[in-house]
Amino acid sequence: MNQSALRVRDLTVSFTGRGRTVTAVDGLSFDLAPGEVLGLVGESGSGKSTVGLAALGLHDPARTRITGSIGIGGTEVVGAPESAVRKLRGAKAAMVFQDALAALSPFHTVEAQLAEAYRVHAPAGTGRAAAREKARAMLERVGIPAARARDYPHQFSGGMRQRVVIAMALINGPDVLIADEPTTALDARVQRQVLELLTELREESGTAVLLVTHDVGVVARTCDRMLVLRGGRALEEGPTAKLLHDAEHPYTRALIGAAPTLGTVPGTRLPTVDEPAPALVARATAPAVAGDGRPIGHVLAEVVGLHVEFAGRRAAPWRRRETVRAVRGVSLSIAEGETLGLVGESGSGKSTTARVLAGLQRPTAGAVRFDGRDIARAADDTRLRRELSRDVQLVFQDPYASLNPRRTVEEIVTTPLRVHTTLDAAARRARAAELLEQVGLEEAHLDRYPHEFSGGQRQRIGIARALAPRPRLVVADEPVSALDVSVQAQVLNLLMDLRDELGLSLLFVSHDLAVVRHFCDRVAVMRAGEVVESGPRDRVFGEPAAAYTRELLAASM
Repeated sequence: MNQSALRVRDLTVSFTGRGRTVTAVDGLSFDLAPGEVLGLVGESGSGKSTVGLAALGLHDPARTRITGSIGIGGTEVVGAPESAVRKLRGAKAAMVFQDALAALSPFHTVEAQLAEAYRVHAPAGTGRAAAREKARAMLERVGIPAARARDYPHQFSGGMRQRVVIAMALINGPDVLIADEPTTALDARVQRQVLELLTELREESGTAVLLVTHDVGVVARTCDRMLVLRGGRALEEGPTAKLLHDAEHPYTRALIGAAPTLGTVPGTRLPTVDEPAPALVARATAPAVAGDGRPIGHVLAEVVGLHVEFAGRRAAPWRRRETVRAVRGVSLSIAEGETLGLVGESGSGKSTTARVLAGLQRPTAGAVRFDGRDIARAADDTRLRRELSRDVQLVFQDPYASLNPRRTVEEIVTTPLRVHTTLDAAARRARAAELLEQVGLEEAHLDRYPHEFSGGQRQRIGIARALAPRPRLVVADEPVSALDVSVQAQVLNLLMDLRDELGLSLLFVSHDLAVVRHFCDRVAVMRAGEVVESGPRDRVFGEPAAAYTRELLAASM
């Protein structure tokens, strides 16, 4: 067997702060062979990102204690002086981070940033011109035209920024690439492109890849082996195909089953870590629909011929601002008790459409109605705006940014009650306690603050707040995309229970087709501000009419 590109032995990483010590990684050992892709899998808090950062010496030494051994190409990282680790970092080992925009400087062109990364480890005497030539060649290698080299990061899409980060990581030909959730924030098509690029570059160069992720689907498509972490410890390790089909540990089986696939029975409860084998009970009936996919019965909310335009940036200071046409002639409707899935890539206009239905965005043109009332007038009609804010509530994507850190859970959940009801303080607290129990939390949580909860618990608090005024329509904008797969399964199960129990109508915005197929009754597919296809779930996923829908489905498989 070849010498390991990355060798980890009895690694323990502990953090000290606020008078206590937390052990994030506890006695971990594994090997990564040259040219191999190892998936390091686990939920948030499992220690997987900590391992990647430790391998490159990126932890704060003032508050971090690391013991054990990390060997990269014969060099010991643990205990090595910073000067030695700095020589290793970028040359023998490099990292691709999840947030490409945060990893790039907004003040420098991508060419300048790649050239600088190259010159740090290039042979002595390498000039600026040679470094720029290398940078442009590397951009071309990851599929970005050299003509874009002088552009800034904000001028690129999310997928192209991630390609730039990959180019920067690989520009010096490292032996080991650590990719920390490199595709989590990307749409299905872009995600597949980035993963295929990583695979192609690995096969060409023989670079070993440690892929840190919570997405078992990404591991299935990319990795030779997988290592499952929980609480900083290794639970199970082996060939990817074997673990996916014959995992021994219940936690591994729960992680694998928690993420719905295009083959999952729609409407069934998903397994979670706490409930590894739920009963497969599908939703009994979906709202009846006509042959063209439009709901039969009472239409609760609809947009007809919707257009939304924004003033964009100026191409030059002396030029007029460009007009961004975010939504172009969209028509959608949602029946009472129905869940409509709105899917598409970033920039397709789905979130803008959702904000219009929620009364948060003025349409440029078109009709927008809720229960027969003109939502477009809400901005100029105080009474109508108040009614709509009660009947239409939102659940946001980011459970960390959507809750006020200075307010207790009781204050957060009761905010809609103070606006829309005449309940006194005691009655509001009682209603908040009832709501917390409804979303799987406890009355004792009312006096705590958001930072004391996990991401999944925070999303439950956001759902409780949305349900407080007893809305008729809930607009959920990517409500599970920021969550681990097991937590995602818990929230999806909760939303299905609440939908059926309360008779809610939902607009469910997502770029994850498998989640939409599992959760929604009907589906509308958006691209470049337009609806390219809509209809009943089974028809859209089983017999897609639009080529774009077929592309999205192929990328999700």
